[in-house]
Amino acid sequence: MNAAQVHLMTVHVPIVGCWGLSILFVLAWIFRDERLFKICCWLLLTVLLVATVAYFSGPLAYELLEQQIELNTETVEFHAILARSCLLAMVVLAMVVGNALVQGFQGEKIPRWQRAVILAGTIGIAGFWSAAAHWGGLIRHPEIGFSKPEPAAIPDPTPPMNQP
Repeated sequence: MNAAQVHLMTVHVPIVGCWGLSILFVLAWIFRDERLFKICCWLLLTVLLVATVAYFSGPLAYELLEQQIELNTETVEFHAILARSCLLAMVVLAMVVGNALVQGFQGEKIPRWQRAVILAGTIGIAGFWSAAAHWGGLIRHPEIGFSKPEPAAIPDPTPPMNQP
């Protein structure tokens, strides 16, 4: 298995995982389910591990692809910047989640504001991962990009001449 295959297998986990965990965090919030909240916290840390693999397999996948096809370097670079930003944002969120798990281990009550930060962060990062995924899709699928409108034909302002 090469790096491109590893990258393609792992990049979907952060997107689907964060959106799915967003729903589960909302359900844990609504039903005040402590066990579901802790499960979601552990799953978020697992998603971070897979996202790390996806991020670090990206440059190797790029090297393999650039030998096979011509790539738009601006798209690749913007995708890489977004992915790095997503990963770093997820690391920060993981610190908040890790703190919540430690609080739970020590028998402390996790405050609602901290739960709200985790929920909002998960939803925000899910959207951020989706944007990074869109730009990643543009690398091999330019047809999903934003299309530029064709310029309208400007009619000739000179009147036609009568021919005899």
